Amino acid sequence: MVHTELPAPSRTPSADHSTTPCTEALRMPDFLHPWTSACSPHAAAIEAAMRDWLEQSGLMADEHSRNRAMKGKFGWLVARAHPYASLEHLQILANFYAWYHLVDDYHVDQARTTASQAIAGLTALLDILDLERAGHRPVYGEVAWMELCRQLKSHMPAEQFARFTHGMRMWIGASAFQLLELNQAQPIDLRQYETIRRHGSGVFAAFDLVIFAHDIALSPDEYHRPDVQQLRLLGNNIVSWSNDVHSFATELEEAKGHKNMVLLHMYQGHSPQTSIDLTAERVDTEVQAFAKTATTLRKHASHALRDYIEGMELWLSGYQAWIIHDTQRHQSALAEPTVMAPAG
Repeated sequence: MVHTELPAPSRTPSADHSTTPCTEALRMPDFLHPWTSACSPHAAAIEAAMRDWLEQSGLMADEHSRNRAMKGKFGWLVARAHPYASLEHLQILANFYAWYHLVDDYHVDQARTTASQAIAGLTALLDILDLERAGHRPVYGEVAWMELCRQLKSHMPAEQFARFTHGMRMWIGASAFQLLELNQAQPIDLRQYETIRRHGSGVFAAFDLVIFAHDIALSPDEYHRPDVQQLRLLGNNIVSWSNDVHSFATELEEAKGHKNMVLLHMYQGHSPQTSIDLTAERVDTEVQAFAKTATTLRKHASHALRDYIEGMELWLSGYQAWIIHDTQRHQSALAEPTVMAPAG
């Protein structure tokens, strides 16, 4: 792994959940995946059109949301995650990912969000899926979500759209767990966290959109195979836990920040560097397991299933390239990182 040097936060959680000074320099891993990567030539155009859509949809309603959107570079995310998708599909996906990240920030991640505001926001999003209509006083992101659902539904077979919406329903439910966790005094244990993170990351829905992006005719029987579902779980863990490392510094700075895997290791008494390393080791283990499972699956896979495996690999490598080269979403106010040589 390539590592990045980042000065540690001045205060960090300790085993007794108090705060203690920390002055060591942290080495942050940049996870390098073994899969090929590429980028659509339409990235800049997609990004520009996405920002226009965000403006028209009222998603850049305040300076906070505008700043998040500008730093996100979500058009580049889809260009790297789905490099061979059509321009039409890429634009829908860019709008979706921008909507998802902004709405997640607004209704779930912001320290200023109250419980009543979060409940109003999340139930409104669920009502779009259940009732296909917005409320009389739409909340932030509600009308844009209805538009996105209609677009995706018109482009996807019913069973495929149902898979995607199931993932989004689980994201909404897991978000409620995150809000409960945020307001309890003691941190949850790692197993509980992994369960919440598995669905709160939104990665399962993203993997369902791989099928849409590349027009893959994956049958329900193939999709629901246990080994295919295991591959999806491994990919989810790779993204979710590596994201915990990337977002560690910024989440630690939040006055009411959510716990992540790194922080939970710190609450167990580990140093910040050890906590980062433990999380990074788990990511590496999942990468190796994903590669091994994918190799086994390919031996007797249909053309559609091979396309789906390749699509997930492109998504994983594209997401990582976006983190390294494009987005400033997790840039900490603590310091600008500088690249170091790989650790032995």
